[in-house]
Amino acid sequence: MFEKTANKIIFVIGLSLAAFHIYTAMNGLLTPMLQRGIHVMGVLLIAVLLYPYVIKGIKGTIINSGLFILVLVSSIYFLFQLSPDRIADRGFLGPTQLEIIFGIFLIVLLLEVTRKTVGWGIFWVAVGTLIYAFFGPYFPGALSHRGMDFYDVSSFIVWTTEGIFGLPIAVAATFIILFIIFGSLLNRLGAGDFFLKLALALTGRIRGGPAQTAIVGSSIMGSVSGSSVSNVVTTGNFTIPLMMKTGYSPRISGGVEAAASTGGQIMPPVMGAAAFVMANVMGVPYSTIVLAALIPAILFYVSLCSTVYLEARKSDLKPMEESQIPRLKSFIFKEIYFVIPLIALVVFLMGYQYSAMRSALFTIFVTVLLYIIVSLIKHFKIPVKEILGALVDGVKMIVPVTAACATAGIVIGVISYTGLGVLFTQLVIGLSGGHLILALFFTMIACIILGMGLPTTAAYIITAILGAPALVELGVPLIAAHFFIFYFAIMSFITPPVAISAYAASGISGANAMATGISAFKLGIAGFIVPYMFVYNPILLGQMDNIFLVIYAFVTALIGIFSLSVAVSGWLMSKVHLVERGLFLTSAICLIYSNIFTDVIGALLFALPLILNIRRYQTLNNEARLSQVEGTSAW
Repeated sequence: MFEKTANKIIFVIGLSLAAFHIYTAMNGLLTPMLQRGIHVMGVLLIAVLLYPYVIKGIKGTIINSGLFILVLVSSIYFLFQLSPDRIADRGFLGPTQLEIIFGIFLIVLLLEVTRKTVGWGIFWVAVGTLIYAFFGPYFPGALSHRGMDFYDVSSFIVWTTEGIFGLPIAVAATFIILFIIFGSLLNRLGAGDFFLKLALALTGRIRGGPAQTAIVGSSIMGSVSGSSVSNVVTTGNFTIPLMMKTGYSPRISGGVEAAASTGGQIMPPVMGAAAFVMANVMGVPYSTIVLAALIPAILFYVSLCSTVYLEARKSDLKPMEESQIPRLKSFIFKEIYFVIPLIALVVFLMGYQYSAMRSALFTIFVTVLLYIIVSLIKHFKIPVKEILGALVDGVKMIVPVTAACATAGIVIGVISYTGLGVLFTQLVIGLSGGHLILALFFTMIACIILGMGLPTTAAYIITAILGAPALVELGVPLIAAHFFIFYFAIMSFITPPVAISAYAASGISGANAMATGISAFKLGIAGFIVPYMFVYNPILLGQMDNIFLVIYAFVTALIGIFSLSVAVSGWLMSKVHLVERGLFLTSAICLIYSNIFTDVIGALLFALPLILNIRRYQTLNNEARLSQVEGTSAW
């Protein structure tokens, strides 16, 4: 009974929240605290119904219903207290005792919702920062601060825009929700199947075809969905069995899908939620982020595709049978309309230079119109129920994102209040001795450790607040510093021992989770190298007006990335011996730090083992032909 009623309430609240965000995107946002408050409270109401406590019988119904009523009452209270008049009053008089109590309740509720929807990782990070806030005077040395009491925590973290209702929620409550609704509509329309068929038709006839299909399909869908784990679960259910069927081991199949799905978050034009947060943090148009992300994303996927291809050659895997590959002509003209929303999004973002929110809004309208036209042609009906369902699904999908963003706001509030961010900057610079390479390494480790337990958005936000100032102080351009952190927040999803995307893939392939994580790490190794490349060579982020220098940097980076793939796989035309692998690896390292001297050395180190391997391959082929001829003659 509770479940049926809960689903009805979720539908009403979800549809109302979707309508609210579409309306405010069209007609202008409300005041910051009110806009963000409505979003957070609506999401919390859905969360307590969508993720109830599993208690059997009437007791469970009473507990879950009671919690919903409590959250509903709190939501109504907060909406009144977030009005412009009350905000102005608090600015002079401070929060009342009742507001302090409700603020503490909101923090506790958010922590619990985050634990249930996102996991224990970010929960313990937030709890740890709150412990640091309360017990500041008892920490040793530079970590010590004057401390915060319940009044300070509630007042600063809840009733200002420095904490829960700060930047992360601002992004979630404006355009992330719209992009997620767009992705939900696109999925309902059936775009996922189209992109997988398209990828299979384009790549199925080459060695490692199913793996290349996983890479191409997951890069497209991952860019739209913005979640590597959900991408693994959706596209992986098709691609992983297909890879295993054509000869890939379960661990390699899972590793390919995990690496490809994780990389989707760095692939323009959407790139997941964290990219929108990055644009807001740096105060630049989202189109700037998209352009900067393009070359690094290409480098990552070139590396992944080439490594998979070389692994297929090493295992002597043949292309797929022709009967298994859909013919492009059989569906491309019938289903080409699926690319219209993506083209529209790029045109709005890059062509008209609209804001991310306005671009997402217009793309939603284009997708809905397309959905109606397609349904009228195919089924002679207007798909009202399907469209409303997609809107509600989008709101459901924003629940863990909002929980993570709000909880990250708690962490940011404590960091801001206690001055921990300044201390972290001083610590990184002190430990590195002012050496950039060491500072990059320490920041990378921090990103990976945080990312192991956090969603990408939360991991990026927290680490950017802590680590970006240190890198900028050491001379790294602002956009390169943030992209460096962004990349490693994402790559944590395929970094053992807590490679979440790989673990999701292992559940489909049946392989050992740790073995799958190691395979994903090896296949996605470029994701750990490319950030160093664009820090030392910001031209790779498009930070140069001279197009010829950008092309030159891109070409040398491609050589370095391919050289790295050969070193990792140990195969080119034939087996690559240990010394040759060392030369390829050294070549890749030389091409990371881009200047004429290192580029020349890197090119030479690449050419030498390449020539040796090609000659060895030709010799082996000639010997094989000669042996075949001799065998035929003897016969």
